[in-house]
Amino acid sequence: MLVLEPIGHHELFIVIVQLTVLLFVARVLGELLNSMGQPTVVGELLAGVILGPSILGLVAPGIYDPLFAIPESEFHLLEIISWIGLIMLLIVTGLETDIDLVISKGRTAVILSLGGILVPFITGFTLGWFLPGNFVGATDQRLVFSLFIATAMSISAIPVIAKVLIELDIVRRDIGQLILAAGMVDDTIGWILLATVAGLARSGVVDVGSALTTLLSVVVFLGITFTVGPHVVRKIFHWVDNVVTGEMAMLSTLMILALTAGAITQYMGLEAILGAFVVGVLVSQVNRFDYHLKHTFELMTLGIFAPIFFAIAGLRMNVAALFDPTVFLVGLVVLSVACFGKFAGTMSVARTAGLSKWEGITIGGGMNARGAMEIIVATIGLGLGILTTDMYSIIVMVAIATSLMAPPIMRWSLPKIEMTEEEHERLKREERLRESFVAGITRILLPTRGGVTTQYAARLLGPVIRDRDIELTTMYVTTEGDENDDRIRRFSNSLNRLFRNRGRTKLHTVPIREADGSDGKRTDGKIALREVGESLEQVADDDDSEDVFGRIKQQLGEQNQSPRSLIRECRGTVADTIINEAINYDLLVLGEARRRSDPNEPLFSKNVDQILQETSCPTLVVSTPYSGEYALEQTGEQLRRILLPTVGTEYNRRAAEIAFAIATQENAIVEIVHIVDEPQPDDRFAGQPDLSKMIGIGEEIVDREATIGREMGAKVLTTVAVSPRPEMGIIDLAEKNDADLVIVGTETRSISQRAFYGPRVEYLLQNVNCPIVIVNSI
Repeated sequence: MLVLEPIGHHELFIVIVQLTVLLFVARVLGELLNSMGQPTVVGELLAGVILGPSILGLVAPGIYDPLFAIPESEFHLLEIISWIGLIMLLIVTGLETDIDLVISKGRTAVILSLGGILVPFITGFTLGWFLPGNFVGATDQRLVFSLFIATAMSISAIPVIAKVLIELDIVRRDIGQLILAAGMVDDTIGWILLATVAGLARSGVVDVGSALTTLLSVVVFLGITFTVGPHVVRKIFHWVDNVVTGEMAMLSTLMILALTAGAITQYMGLEAILGAFVVGVLVSQVNRFDYHLKHTFELMTLGIFAPIFFAIAGLRMNVAALFDPTVFLVGLVVLSVACFGKFAGTMSVARTAGLSKWEGITIGGGMNARGAMEIIVATIGLGLGILTTDMYSIIVMVAIATSLMAPPIMRWSLPKIEMTEEEHERLKREERLRESFVAGITRILLPTRGGVTTQYAARLLGPVIRDRDIELTTMYVTTEGDENDDRIRRFSNSLNRLFRNRGRTKLHTVPIREADGSDGKRTDGKIALREVGESLEQVADDDDSEDVFGRIKQQLGEQNQSPRSLIRECRGTVADTIINEAINYDLLVLGEARRRSDPNEPLFSKNVDQILQETSCPTLVVSTPYSGEYALEQTGEQLRRILLPTVGTEYNRRAAEIAFAIATQENAIVEIVHIVDEPQPDDRFAGQPDLSKMIGIGEEIVDREATIGREMGAKVLTTVAVSPRPEMGIIDLAEKNDADLVIVGTETRSISQRAFYGPRVEYLLQNVNCPIVIVNSI
């Protein structure tokens, strides 16, 4: 039996001290360079150079020798940590790669990218072919060496480019987006080239057969990952988020997937970085892996592991060698060829792409930065024996020099590029989109008892989630000892079978029980089951997929993703269960029967009232005046006209977005109405009051909402009216224009131990003769 000896006490001590010193110096110098307007990566690389043999080894050999002049086997411990940092850095690069952006820029980005790759690749290959033999790692592999230099010359540093664009506040401008898109295409092709060339180097043979085998491996891997991969990755993250839950689980899943893909590409004779980069790209398309998670992973990577990687890369650099006349001269030639290739490549195609001279210079200056990407290429080349230490030092020098060049070049040329009116309008639209309520919704919770109002709520949600990456979860709450538990489980199991048969998302089911405090309506479960009973029995017998979803699924319509169903066991009341579940959602939708009650009594049931008072999640309450068979008929009626009262507040805007989302899919008209509050006769000083200024303000309010509606593709009308009681004016308009739905935005106020929407909204709720939706902001 093999007994693995643990790492020695002294060796472990040395590694810990090494990591401490490397991370500390790297972060200090990184922040120092950053404060000077330079890329952080330059400072982190300089940390390794300063701590390496060229400076610390000469100035203080008594410190350098015991710390870094260590046996190769011990240095490999640092290399392992460095590789973890490298893999994480490529994941971050993938996460920042916006596929939609690349597609949107299309032809222009591809033209720029081809120019920025082909010319540097040709000049780099020519340079590699004619460099002196003492710079080639293996003299019998001159072709691989030349291909490697060509790849190193072709690549760009997206992190450096993005940092400069962000600092100059132009990352969302057309030129900024174009630079990023072209750089992303550059990098993607660069990683594929690197994986191919590294594969050839590993095979030790450079012929047509080995080249085709390596290329085929790349094509197969990318083909599978970008066809099957998106669905698999999305499904994995949805499962982790729904079942395991928590940020830690999501971040762990990302690393596991990246390491798995890296192991696969490494096994295929490619580089592990290709697998990590591709996983980053795929995960960037998963809505559940949101900005907060990406930011957390990025902070962990750029704050800890990436600085260690760059510092270790700097340790390998021999600065003293650069002062050798031959090495210095070759270094200048390589730097000149690198800059010439990028600028010549981008400038030569700028006119073809329809860009001006200054745009070409700006893009060339940005894409000329090699930064972290060049260091990665150099590190792999040194590890494979393709580069000598001198050539490695030259390439690192090129990475540092080009990264230092980029900021001043772009700061000089960017102000000379004028913003077009079209670009100005696009930036305004994007600003509104960033503040959009609907655009920020990824998960909706719909508690259900199977009643008419819930079905109508589902009917309204259908248009909202259609064509959007929004997951809808329907949740059923049972009471303890409910005789319908078995049938609920059978229903859920049948739905799971149906979704598997139809290739849809599997439903996750867990028991839910109410311990106490329900409204005593033990028949709610029976009501819900009755609505789907016939469909359930039919599927249980013969798996007929047509009717199993019952009325809830029917009202949702055909979506990109089927609803997830929850039956979860918990303690407390039904309201407690829903409140606890809603913490992880962006919107809580409640269907509730309309009640006319004493002003001091709750508007809705006890559970709904508690939810509205205590939940931290925005809510959408749907209430209808219908009952019986007529109510069921109305859930299938097409919406023709939606009335949207507004006073121009933030919560009115949220309601407007919901209205426009529904109207766009339903081809309905949204009438945006603002009612000017006319003073009562007793409140007037003399004669008729001049309301022209108030009407003008009202017109500005409805026009502003109408602009959002048109941008979302909805048909809108605007109305400004005067009424002594605005709530009655809204009801009159709803009846006069035969509105099918009223959508109101408000906020909950707690008074007298009940949820309170305000007197006007509550009057509408109790008196309007069509369904009403109340969008409640938190």
